[in-house]
Amino acid sequence: MANEGEEVMPKDAKIVKELLKSMSVDEYEPRVVNQFLELWYRYVADVLTDAQVYSEHAGKSTIDSGDVKLAIQSKVNSSFSQPPPREENRLNWERVATCGSINR
Repeated sequence: MANEGEEVMPKDAKIVKELLKSMSVDEYEPRVVNQFLELWYRYVADVLTDAQVYSEHAGKSTIDSGDVKLAIQSKVNSSFSQPPPREENRLNWERVATCGSINR
């Protein structure tokens, strides 16, 4: 039984609260934990669904760690883009400074 004052909550919710605490986030609305959990579950479900597709495509009957790694890498590649190289940014800003436009 829980100690007096200790909330009864799912283990995943406790992990989210600890994560927030470790990032020095002390004040947040209670629904933040639920929103984080929803995002977490949706991401995991998407990754596992993709991993299952990769596994089936490879003719395997079960998902292995390689399928999961490939699914995660696919998500990362489609979700995040790399900024342009620093040198390219510098050249663009020099053009703006001298011409007033990047496209000239």
